[in-house]
Amino acid sequence: MPLSGDAERHALDHPWPSPELGSVRFVVEDAFFRLEHDARLLLYRELSEKMLAVFRELTPPGGWLYALEPQHPCYRFHPHVPFEVGATLQEWTGLYTREHMEQVERGIHPPSFEARWAMDIHPAGDPEHLFAPPDFHFVFAARYRVGNFDGLEAPGRGPIETETYELLGPSLIAAVDRDPPELFRRARRLGSDE
Repeated sequence: MPLSGDAERHALDHPWPSPELGSVRFVVEDAFFRLEHDARLLLYRELSEKMLAVFRELTPPGGWLYALEPQHPCYRFHPHVPFEVGATLQEWTGLYTREHMEQVERGIHPPSFEARWAMDIHPAGDPEHLFAPPDFHFVFAARYRVGNFDGLEAPGRGPIETETYELLGPSLIAAVDRDPPELFRRARRLGSDE
Protein backbone atom coordinates (compact mmCIF):
# COMPACT_ATOMS: atom_id res chain seq x y z
CA MET A 1 0.00 0.00 0.00
CA PRO A 2 1.66 3.26 -1.08
CA LEU A 3 2.22 6.00 1.49
CA SER A 4 1.83 9.67 0.72
CA GLY A 5 1.62 13.09 2.31
CA ASP A 6 1.76 13.31 6.10
CA ALA A 7 1.97 9.53 6.58
CA GLU A 8 5.09 9.33 4.41
CA ARG A 9 6.71 12.39 6.04
CA HIS A 10 5.97 11.02 9.52
CA ALA A 11 7.55 7.66 8.66
CA LEU A 12 10.64 9.18 7.05
CA ASP A 13 11.18 11.55 10.02
CA HIS A 14 10.50 8.99 12.78
CA PRO A 15 13.42 8.46 15.20
CA TRP A 16 15.20 5.12 14.99
CA PRO A 17 16.00 2.88 17.94
CA SER A 18 19.21 3.79 19.74
CA PRO A 19 22.23 1.75 18.55
CA GLU A 20 23.09 1.25 22.24
CA LEU A 21 20.03 -1.03 22.50
CA GLY A 22 21.48 -3.29 19.81
CA SER A 23 23.04 -2.64 16.44
CA VAL A 24 24.73 -4.94 13.95
CA ARG A 25 26.00 -4.16 10.46
CA PHE A 26 26.89 -6.65 7.76
CA VAL A 27 29.26 -5.16 5.18
CA VAL A 28 29.20 -6.99 1.84
CA GLU A 29 32.33 -5.93 0.04
CA ASP A 30 33.72 -5.85 -3.46
CA ALA A 31 34.28 -9.63 -3.79
CA PHE A 32 30.50 -10.18 -3.82
CA PHE A 33 30.16 -8.05 -6.94
CA ARG A 34 32.70 -10.25 -8.75
CA LEU A 35 30.55 -13.36 -8.29
CA GLU A 36 28.72 -14.69 -11.34
CA HIS A 37 25.51 -12.71 -11.87
CA ASP A 38 23.00 -15.47 -11.11
CA ALA A 39 25.03 -16.57 -8.04
CA ARG A 40 24.47 -13.08 -6.64
CA LEU A 41 20.75 -13.36 -7.44
CA LEU A 42 20.54 -16.66 -5.56
CA LEU A 43 22.09 -14.98 -2.50
CA TYR A 44 19.57 -12.13 -2.82
CA ARG A 45 16.72 -14.63 -3.12
CA GLU A 46 17.80 -16.43 0.04
CA LEU A 47 18.18 -13.06 1.81
CA SER A 48 14.62 -12.18 0.73
CA GLU A 49 13.23 -15.51 1.92
CA LYS A 50 14.93 -15.35 5.31
CA MET A 51 14.11 -11.70 5.95
CA LEU A 52 10.47 -12.33 5.00
CA ALA A 53 10.41 -15.14 7.60
CA VAL A 54 11.94 -12.75 10.18
CA PHE A 55 9.43 -10.00 9.34
CA ARG A 56 6.58 -12.50 9.71
CA GLU A 57 7.98 -13.64 13.06
CA LEU A 58 8.23 -10.07 14.38
CA THR A 59 4.96 -8.73 12.93
CA PRO A 60 1.61 -9.86 14.34
CA PRO A 61 -0.92 -11.33 11.87
CA GLY A 62 -2.64 -8.45 10.09
CA GLY A 63 0.24 -6.14 11.05
CA TRP A 64 2.47 -4.22 8.69
CA LEU A 65 5.89 -2.64 8.32
CA TYR A 66 6.99 0.57 6.70
CA ALA A 67 9.03 0.03 3.52
CA LEU A 68 10.86 3.32 3.07
CA GLU A 69 13.24 4.72 0.48
CA PRO A 70 13.73 8.49 0.76
CA GLN A 71 14.10 9.13 -3.00
CA HIS A 72 11.25 6.88 -4.21
CA PRO A 73 7.66 5.98 -3.24
CA CYS A 74 7.24 4.46 0.24
CA TYR A 75 4.83 1.72 1.30
CA ARG A 76 3.06 -0.14 4.04
CA PHE A 77 4.25 -3.71 3.67
CA HIS A 78 2.04 -6.55 4.93
CA PRO A 79 4.46 -9.48 5.38
CA HIS A 80 1.78 -12.08 6.12
CA VAL A 81 0.24 -11.71 2.66
CA PRO A 82 1.65 -14.69 0.68
CA PHE A 83 2.93 -12.54 -2.19
CA GLU A 84 5.92 -14.83 -2.82
CA VAL A 85 4.01 -17.99 -3.83
CA GLY A 86 5.32 -19.34 -7.14
CA ALA A 87 7.82 -16.48 -7.66
CA THR A 88 10.69 -16.95 -10.10
CA LEU A 89 14.24 -15.88 -9.30
CA GLN A 90 13.65 -12.64 -11.21
CA GLU A 91 10.36 -11.94 -9.43
CA TRP A 92 11.93 -12.61 -6.00
CA THR A 93 14.94 -10.39 -6.57
CA GLY A 94 13.50 -7.75 -8.91
CA LEU A 95 16.57 -8.29 -11.13
CA TYR A 96 17.03 -9.90 -14.54
CA THR A 97 18.78 -13.27 -14.70
CA ARG A 98 21.85 -13.76 -16.90
CA GLU A 99 19.73 -15.85 -19.34
CA HIS A 100 17.20 -13.01 -19.70
CA MET A 101 19.97 -10.48 -20.38
CA GLU A 102 21.64 -12.79 -22.94
CA GLN A 103 18.34 -13.21 -24.79
CA VAL A 104 17.93 -9.45 -24.98
CA GLU A 105 21.50 -9.12 -26.30
CA ARG A 106 20.57 -11.60 -29.08
CA GLY A 107 17.48 -9.54 -29.99
CA ILE A 108 15.03 -11.88 -28.28
CA HIS A 109 12.72 -10.06 -25.90
CA PRO A 110 11.44 -12.44 -23.22
CA PRO A 111 8.28 -11.49 -21.38
CA SER A 112 8.68 -8.85 -18.72
CA PHE A 113 8.12 -9.80 -15.11
CA GLU A 114 6.60 -8.16 -12.04
CA ALA A 115 8.82 -7.98 -8.98
CA ARG A 116 7.10 -9.46 -5.93
CA TRP A 117 8.59 -6.95 -3.45
CA ALA A 118 7.30 -3.40 -3.92
CA MET A 119 10.69 -2.37 -2.51
CA ASP A 120 13.58 -4.83 -2.66
CA ILE A 121 15.08 -6.17 0.54
CA HIS A 122 18.53 -5.56 -0.98
CA PRO A 123 19.46 -1.98 -1.93
CA ALA A 124 19.28 -2.61 -5.71
CA GLY A 125 21.74 0.22 -6.39
CA ASP A 126 19.75 2.73 -4.30
CA PRO A 127 21.40 4.59 -1.41
CA GLU A 128 19.03 3.19 1.24
CA HIS A 129 15.98 0.95 1.79
CA LEU A 130 14.38 0.65 5.25
CA PHE A 131 11.86 -1.70 6.82
CA ALA A 132 10.42 -0.90 10.27
CA PRO A 133 7.22 -1.48 12.26
CA PRO A 134 4.99 1.54 13.00
CA ASP A 135 6.65 2.11 16.40
CA PHE A 136 10.18 1.68 14.97
CA HIS A 137 11.25 -0.70 17.76
CA PHE A 138 13.47 -2.28 15.11
CA VAL A 139 14.84 -1.12 11.77
CA PHE A 140 16.30 -3.14 8.89
CA ALA A 141 18.33 -0.87 6.60
CA ALA A 142 19.98 -1.87 3.31
CA ARG A 143 22.48 0.57 1.80
CA TYR A 144 24.54 0.67 -1.39
CA ARG A 145 27.63 2.79 -1.97
CA VAL A 146 30.22 3.18 -4.70
CA GLY A 147 33.41 5.08 -4.10
CA ASN A 148 36.66 5.38 -2.24
CA PHE A 149 35.74 5.41 1.42
CA ASP A 150 37.78 4.34 4.40
CA GLY A 151 40.89 4.24 2.17
CA LEU A 152 39.76 0.98 0.53
CA GLU A 153 40.35 1.82 -3.12
CA ALA A 154 43.36 -0.04 -4.49
CA PRO A 155 45.69 1.50 -7.09
CA GLY A 156 44.70 0.65 -10.65
CA ARG A 157 41.15 -0.37 -9.72
CA GLY A 158 37.92 1.42 -10.22
CA PRO A 159 35.62 2.50 -7.42
CA ILE A 160 34.70 -0.04 -4.78
CA GLU A 161 31.11 -1.19 -4.34
CA THR A 162 29.66 -2.11 -0.95
CA GLU A 163 26.31 -3.07 0.41
CA THR A 164 25.66 -2.66 4.11
CA TYR A 165 22.78 -4.24 5.97
CA GLU A 166 22.08 -2.72 9.39
CA LEU A 167 19.92 -4.33 12.06
CA LEU A 168 18.75 -2.09 14.89
CA GLY A 169 16.85 -3.48 17.86
CA PRO A 170 17.48 -6.63 19.90
CA SER A 171 14.43 -8.54 18.61
CA LEU A 172 15.52 -8.14 14.98
CA ILE A 173 19.14 -9.08 15.73
CA ALA A 174 18.08 -12.18 17.67
CA ALA A 175 15.66 -13.31 14.94
CA VAL A 176 18.30 -12.93 12.20
CA ASP A 177 21.00 -14.60 14.31
CA ARG A 178 18.87 -17.76 14.66
CA ASP A 179 19.21 -18.47 10.92
CA PRO A 180 21.34 -15.83 9.16
CA PRO A 181 21.22 -15.48 5.39
CA GLU A 182 24.30 -16.75 3.55
CA LEU A 183 24.97 -13.20 2.33
CA PHE A 184 25.39 -12.12 5.97
CA ARG A 185 27.66 -15.11 6.69
CA ARG A 186 29.95 -13.99 3.86
CA ALA A 187 29.92 -10.37 5.04
CA ARG A 188 32.05 -8.58 7.60
CA ARG A 189 30.01 -8.24 10.80
CA LEU A 190 30.33 -5.05 12.82
CA GLY A 191 28.39 -3.91 15.84
CA SER A 192 27.76 -4.06 19.54
CA ASP A 193 28.59 -7.77 19.70
CA GLU A 194 31.69 -7.83 17.45
